[in-house]
Amino acid sequence: MDLAKALNFSPASLEANRKGKLAGDQFTALIGKFATPAFMTTLFAVAPFAIWGALTGEKQQVSFSAGLQIFLGQIMHIGELADDQGKLAVVMRMGSLLVSLGLAVLFASRVSIGLYFDLLERAVVVKEGRITAREDQTIRPNGRDPIENYYFDLKTDRFPVNLAAYRAIENGSVYLLYVLPRSRQLVAIEPKP
Repeated sequence: MDLAKALNFSPASLEANRKGKLAGDQFTALIGKFATPAFMTTLFAVAPFAIWGALTGEKQQVSFSAGLQIFLGQIMHIGELADDQGKLAVVMRMGSLLVSLGLAVLFASRVSIGLYFDLLERAVVVKEGRITAREDQTIRPNGRDPIENYYFDLKTDRFPVNLAAYRAIENGSVYLLYVLPRSRQLVAIEPKP
């Protein structure tokens, strides 16, 4: 039960995992790991175009779609924009556009496509073997408290866990691990009977 509390799975979830299925509460817990970076990617990719399109449309007294077309024309012809509105307008438009698109790329790099397909399929695979609990410390250069990361090692696989799960495991014992097949996300664990 300590492992269930530490890894946030219920007896009903474990029963579903034994049948090779991802339980609904596990799906709900994992969807945020995919949806949050996907949403932020979309937001930062679309927002600068929407904002500058709306501002341009308001300034030119045209509709949003016409303002967006004018804005796209302006960024395609930066020299004309600089002549018409000055270099500050170019710096503001291009700077905000590049920063937002850079943030969109950053968030896009955090989107797990494997987790997406795992959530669509809702399948779980079982791995069996001896678990070794590991702790890695990263020493900070400023001398503050080290960053501690905890893992379960199973043969060649490594699964990140929290401190409570690290403490709850009986090191060296044989366990059944329930894992998402593509993203290798640990969803449940139990001692082998």
